[in-house]
Amino acid sequence: MIKKSSYLFLVIATICLLKLVQIGYKRINFSSEILFNSFTEDFGGNIALSKNIIEGYKLISQNKLPDFNLSKNLISNGYFKQRIVEYSYPIRLNKDSNHLISQFQEKINCKLKSQSENLKLYEC
Repeated sequence: MIKKSSYLFLVIATICLLKLVQIGYKRINFSSEILFNSFTEDFGGNIALSKNIIEGYKLISQNKLPDFNLSKNLISNGYFKQRIVEYSYPIRLNKDSNHLISQFQEKINCKLKSQSENLKLYEC
């Protein structure tokens, strides 16, 4: 009798586990890659963030900036400001920094240091 109930429990537990896997993969688009790489440095930014944020971070990290500032247009964009500050941490936003990130079409009277597809990095 104990064996029959333990087999029944095992079958029910297997069905429940398979159902959870099916819900995860089919209904909520669970990705095991995200789970297994969740503690890998710089993983998942391209999944969670917009292209402009990734470009801004690349400008900051490739130029090894100690801090940075944003142009008036980028400061006024609350989404961009919040995400670039969060993603570039521990490098901080500093209004007195001589490194300025701006949108590509903005005219800034400083020395162009680097650029990406949509953003420019100036040294003032």
